Amino acid sequence: MKILYDYQGFSGKYSGISKCFVELIANLPRETEFHVSIKDSENYHLLDKKICDVNTEISDMRNFISDKNFFLKRKLYKMYAKCFPSHTSDGRNKLYSVECLKKGDFDVFHPTYFNPYFLDYIGNKPFVITIHDMIPETFPDMFKHDWQVREKARLAKLAAHIVAVSECTKRDIVKFLNIPEEKISVIYHGAPEVVDYPKAPVFDFKYLLYVGVRSGYKNFQPMLSNIGGFLKQNDIKLVCTHCDFDKSEQMLIKKLGLENHVVHVFADDNELKNLYHNALAFVQPSLYEGFGIPILEAYQYDCPVFLNDKSVFPEIAKEAAVFFTLDESVHDLDSKLEMFLAYSDGQKRELIERQRNRLMDFSWKKSAEKLNDVYLSVAGR
Repeated sequence: MKILYDYQGFSGKYSGISKCFVELIANLPRETEFHVSIKDSENYHLLDKKICDVNTEISDMRNFISDKNFFLKRKLYKMYAKCFPSHTSDGRNKLYSVECLKKGDFDVFHPTYFNPYFLDYIGNKPFVITIHDMIPETFPDMFKHDWQVREKARLAKLAAHIVAVSECTKRDIVKFLNIPEEKISVIYHGAPEVVDYPKAPVFDFKYLLYVGVRSGYKNFQPMLSNIGGFLKQNDIKLVCTHCDFDKSEQMLIKKLGLENHVVHVFADDNELKNLYHNALAFVQPSLYEGFGIPILEAYQYDCPVFLNDKSVFPEIAKEAAVFFTLDESVHDLDSKLEMFLAYSDGQKRELIERQRNRLMDFSWKKSAEKLNDVYLSVAGR
């Protein structure tokens, strides 16, 4: 059996989607062949696992005409890419995927995102799609005119089978897309790979850790308002990764008087591991997630986990987290953190042990075996 994957999920240097596909592909049974139809990529996960050869010299809008931004650059690039697709990395990748689809040397096709370009070339071969979350459907006001909502619904109906990353996501696929339950298999993400990393603290102060983007349903600003007093009273900081604070975040930080208690840092992989390891706790206040990879990352580095009691979090963490409520009516994260500071050493060890035990339930190898079973079923074998 041979599986064909396309290029879509591997744009950019890092993404949770690309990491998921790379880990699953790398852990497929040896008897299952695969091919990733991609020519150009600088994706870290793809390069790290070496599952295919790619050119890393990317031609895209960043280096179109000039490395600097200029007036109408985006519009001009879109016109150029449409007229001369073979001159851009995304265009070359798409042309190569179409070539592989036309050749037909595969049993099952697995597109890595929701661009339906392949429907014109796949013929009667079956395809499987993975749905990582139903966030745009759950919060339509935050994702107006989002193309993926339309195309996700279209492909879900045409796919031979759908992979959901959690039971929560599966329920929402059934609810929003009216897909029969039997057409959906739940396959969890696996645990992070165990690697060595520098353990000496990056910071000489006590801190809570927030990882990733912070807008909209991520519920960051309500969280900050709730724990501002806790941070000041206990001389604790909140360390945030990913992008710089935007103007609204800066204004809130100033309004709350937290200029000396909220820190931003750009962290590479090793630095992020270190931040987890030395944090008082990792906090995820989101109103919705499809899975929650940072939970497993925090587990891996023995970082106590605090989760909003919403969506997928109780399913993924079960008893291996401290749950709080942070929505329009209830804000009790600050009180849960105060209680945590009073934990005895034994209580902290017990929480960490529950997290270690729960982490053992997540394996990329087991997930890849389940995915392979889906392929076998779809291929009629």
